[in-house]
Amino acid sequence: MTRSKVLQKSILILAIFAMIVVTVFCLSACGGLSRFEDNPSDNDIVIGNGGLSVQKGDYLYFTNGYVNTSDIGETNNYGNITISAIYRAKLDNGKVTEANIQYYEDGCLKPDEKQEISNLEIFVPKVAGFEYSNLFIFGDYLYYTTPNHLKDSAGTVQSTLLNFYRTKLDRSGGQDLLYSSNATNSNVYMTMYQIGDTVYQIIQDGTNLVVVYINGNKFESKTISENVNEVALANYENSTDIINDIDYNVYFTENFDENIVTGGTIVKAYNLASEEVNTVYSNEGETYELKGTSGNYLFYTKSITSNPGQNATVYAVSSNNGVLSSPIEVSAVPVASSDAGLTTYSSNYVLVAGEYGPSILYTNGSLTFFKSAKQNAIQIASSDILTNMVEIQGDTIYYIADSNLNKLTYTSSGNTSEVVIPSTDTPKADIPANFDVDGARICYFVQYTENYYLHYVDYSITVDGDPETPYSHFVGELVEADYVEVPDEDEHTHE
Repeated sequence: MTRSKVLQKSILILAIFAMIVVTVFCLSACGGLSRFEDNPSDNDIVIGNGGLSVQKGDYLYFTNGYVNTSDIGETNNYGNITISAIYRAKLDNGKVTEANIQYYEDGCLKPDEKQEISNLEIFVPKVAGFEYSNLFIFGDYLYYTTPNHLKDSAGTVQSTLLNFYRTKLDRSGGQDLLYSSNATNSNVYMTMYQIGDTVYQIIQDGTNLVVVYINGNKFESKTISENVNEVALANYENSTDIINDIDYNVYFTENFDENIVTGGTIVKAYNLASEEVNTVYSNEGETYELKGTSGNYLFYTKSITSNPGQNATVYAVSSNNGVLSSPIEVSAVPVASSDAGLTTYSSNYVLVAGEYGPSILYTNGSLTFFKSAKQNAIQIASSDILTNMVEIQGDTIYYIADSNLNKLTYTSSGNTSEVVIPSTDTPKADIPANFDVDGARICYFVQYTENYYLHYVDYSITVDGDPETPYSHFVGELVEADYVEVPDEDEHTHE
């Protein structure tokens, strides 16, 4: 072999080796090649944290489909998962666009058997569309929840336990496992929000209160208490939301020592900055149940052992630099009483309703009421609409009724509810977690031949300045078994 041929062969080998190295690097560092050259900018606004989809800038990150955790088995390994995986789509003027738009000869739109949309790619090939989906974006990371795919000592996949991960929006690096739950998924509650440069993931894991501190490339989980009854978890959906002073602390309850005959619970506050736990209320014989935070208020009920005929009352306290105000009595109606012979009510949700001050919605099982600290209770519905409540935004409550999503303005009586899902769709309406209300955009699952896929309706889109009639947008990617049957030219019908 001549010297020149040896040199040419060496160069070819080096070139092939370089291509292999680059390919391996891309596949390992990026989780597969991305079809997008760009990513969201650092200063892009985030909309819709905590649900089935979350948007940053022009990019929509979403769960492609729904799967029951009991059906996962050993399939939830990072790999070629499409149904229920996390995808992302680049939006065009705020909405998804179809990839293959075709028309019949008479000009009618021809259905796309694959229901494809353009500018779409799989982002995280792990299960994320299930009963406890939680997508968040902070900085340049996407955070998500997925069922545990590992086996226990008996060889059973622990899919009822939850793993909390994050991955970079530019797909560099791997998947960071932030925390794995000890309790089963129905006993795990989580929220996330950012104060300053630190992102806090606050988790009630059964009887454990855990806070994961996240700052850039560093993260650390800390167990604050192992004996909690309930934790007041805040809800912030958008990066423009201002964190209320009340949520610089995490409030939770613990039982008194078992030697205390009169029983009761203790309210404590964990300061996120100082990492100190302080006692807020500790009176023997008084039982506190936290209802959550909303606005700058912490809501709770209090009952007294020495007065069993007195039902718990809803109170609200505000915070000023960590100092709580005197309790405001929001509702004097009986709440969640188990005493026989007494009228029982249940305060399913609490809120701050702007000009009305601290307020609640409550039900007696057959009627639903709105009550603020400033006015008497008013009946807003002739049924219990709180059992299947999805979300409250402003003065509107979204809830499931008759296997569909409804909305109702609750601040005055006499209003009628309105179905908000287009009649073309039958949503998977068995649990509230299968709906995600992000302002004017509502996401939900619709069944195809075998599987459920994400759709959304957007009430904010305008055409030439006028509101567009809301319609169902398919968003995602079908597997072949769910392709849509397309009529032939001479078989199709239209109006």
